Amino acid sequence: MLSISICGTILVIGLVAAAASFWFAFEEARDLQDDELREIAWLVSPGDAGFLSSQGGFVQAEEPEMRIWVLKVSKLATRVVTPDPSLTLPGELSDGLHTIDSHGESWRIYIRPLSAEYGLAVAQRTSARDEIARDSALRTLIPLLSVIPILTLLAGFLIRILLRKVQQLSAEVDRKGDTDLAPLVTQGAPSEILPFVSSTNRLLGRLQSAISQQRQFVADAAHELRSPVTAMTLQLENVMTVEAVPEAVLARLAPLGASISRMRSLVEQLLMLAEHEAGPPTVGHDIDAKVVLIDVIGEIFPFADSKDIDLGLEVGEALTIRGSQEDFRALVRNAIDNAVLYTPPGGKVDVRLYRKGNAAMFEVEDSGPGIPEGELPRVFDAFYRVVGSGQPGSGLGLAIVRSAAARLGGQVSLHAVTSDGKTGLRFVYTQPLAND
Repeated sequence: MLSISICGTILVIGLVAAAASFWFAFEEARDLQDDELREIAWLVSPGDAGFLSSQGGFVQAEEPEMRIWVLKVSKLATRVVTPDPSLTLPGELSDGLHTIDSHGESWRIYIRPLSAEYGLAVAQRTSARDEIARDSALRTLIPLLSVIPILTLLAGFLIRILLRKVQQLSAEVDRKGDTDLAPLVTQGAPSEILPFVSSTNRLLGRLQSAISQQRQFVADAAHELRSPVTAMTLQLENVMTVEAVPEAVLARLAPLGASISRMRSLVEQLLMLAEHEAGPPTVGHDIDAKVVLIDVIGEIFPFADSKDIDLGLEVGEALTIRGSQEDFRALVRNAIDNAVLYTPPGGKVDVRLYRKGNAAMFEVEDSGPGIPEGELPRVFDAFYRVVGSGQPGSGLGLAIVRSAAARLGGQVSLHAVTSDGKTGLRFVYTQPLAND
């Protein structure tokens, strides 16, 4: 749009300038022609009898229309007939320049006094004069009209070159992840856009500060909640182990125990999320993804077995990735845990780890109720839960997964799947291998 606006402005201004140049050149040529008539008139000597008659003479020209007539005119006559049938002069013309109409043609005439009774008239057709002036003016337009398209193309080319840095900054912003709020690089940016880049960097700094404060608040709140929740859990366990407590009281305390357990799980997930988002990624180490995955499957298997869920594992060669083992473990555990939680009893969860090109692929596919297509991008947001899922949870599992994936340098996605008429979800995580 900027290129179109500037090039369009150059084109319009160039055309206006060309029109003005043509008009000025045209008028200048007519003034020069007036000077020519005047010079011819004063070059004629009053004693030159060859011109001192009404028959006069003319300045030789290739075309008759271009002739300039030099005539002796009587100031006492009412009109003067000339050798050119289309030119009849009124006798009462005053000295100087005149434009008259004669027999349907326009003439430009200069009258020079010779005596009290006679004058010298130098006349030329206006059409011939205009043709000469027009040709002269058009010749002045050729350089300008040639420059306009060159300037337009050159302006568009220069704008693209000068704004290439803007495109690079735009691509840099697009490459940034959700947690990457590092300032934009100003080196090499045109001075005209430096204020905008600086303003953007200040905005990113304010966002970074606000997000850091929010994360710190979540971490502090979760940390402060951990102690009282742990204390309540211990006290409840102590009460329920007392033999003298009636069965009716134990039945009443059971829902309280479940609520405290969910609260404790929420606090632990909040602490984990705050820890993952608290700062830059830790120094990476080589991780055997296969070993971590088998270990996590062993921890989750009892829970899956209690729900009569077929938890399958398909893993081949050992795959080495680079990053924090705690981050990868949190990602794997929450992805599988989430699938097992939302898959109904008697369902199936398949876990796969395999190599694809130079990347490790980790997949979890379940036979659960699935998620509407429009809500898939939102399930990675913290505390977001699909309405009507019917399962307990905090909505933090996939948020922890996304945060861990960002720190590991991988990519996560969710896809709806349909197999044998049943719906489900496929979780996919991709990370480059360490040795490639």
